[in-house]
Amino acid sequence: MGISFSGGPKVGGRGVAFGPGAPDPLADVEYGDDLAADSAAELTAMEQAYRDRAKTEETRFRAATDSEFWFAVCFASRAEKDAFLAETGAGALGDKYLDGRALADLLRRRG
Repeated sequence: MGISFSGGPKVGGRGVAFGPGAPDPLADVEYGDDLAADSAAELTAMEQAYRDRAKTEETRFRAATDSEFWFAVCFASRAEKDAFLAETGAGALGDKYLDGRALADLLRRRG
């Protein structure tokens, strides 16, 4: 007499997941009447889910810790900096840290 899990284990009424919005790694497991085969299929699905999650996390971590997304511009004096900001209209974006995309749009429009 085999045990059927009919859809796999549930946690809180939902399938096992790796966080909010993550797909259920057991959603595509097809269950039969063979507990050993069902367990092996679940293990394979979970292993793949862990590998996929690790790859996603590595990509997210690299983006979150990348320090090469900015550059600095300096002038000989505060007056020169203020004059540049006023002349280009970039002063509307701030006076120290400017959004690079907004500055690029502003400079393109000034063409």
